[in-house]
Parts: sequence; C-alpha cells; structure tokens
Amino acid sequence: MKCRLTRPMSSGEEPGRILPAGHLIEHADAYLLVRMSIAEPADDECQRAADMTPEKTEAARLAFERLDHGISPEDFEDFDAGRMTGYYADGTPIPGPNAEPPEPSEFEAAFLDV
Repeated sequence: MKCRLTRPMSSGEEPGRILPAGHLIEHADAYLLVRMSIAEPADDECQRAADMTPEKTEAARLAFERLDHGISPEDFEDFDAGRMTGYYADGTPIPGPNAEPPEPSEFEAAFLDV
C-alpha cells in the first residue's frame, strides 16, 4: 500500500530526518496518513483502505491545520475564518489575513486626523 506525502513529515525510523512533500511511502498502514491529511493515496489499495470522501478529507485537513498551529478549541472559529493564524509567545493571537485592523494608538490617530 502506497501514499504520497502532501506536507513535510519527520521520519519515525530516522530521528532528525524530514521527509519532503511528495515523498512516496510504502507501508501497510499508509492509509492512516491519508486519513490524517498528511498524504494522498498513491495506489488503489490505499484509496480503498483510507475510504475518504471529499468531506472527510476536508475535515481531516482542517483538524490537522488546527492541531499543527496549536489552536485552542475556543479559537477554532477565528482560525477557520482567517482572523488568526496562531499565537505569539505570550498567548495572544497572531492576526490572520481576515483580521480586523487594530485601533490606531493616540499617536497614530493624531496623524490620521490631519
């Protein structure tokens, strides 16, 4: 059974080695990587074993992205909507492409009113 990685992944057999996206894996449990949205089937056997509909594939991809970015459940909605992409070291959200622009400081506001 074969799958092809869709994102880089560390090798469990060789610590410190990163397998690149596109790497072909042949293993009896390759379908599990497909179910986790880390790989896509590379043969019919893997496709059948993974048994993923487009809806299941999208749900797995989203779950992996949330986990990969360390998103807390209370922030799933903001992450999914693109209002945040993760967290700064102090735990505050990193604004995403759809985040509301921050309110200008008093200093900035003084220049905006000119």
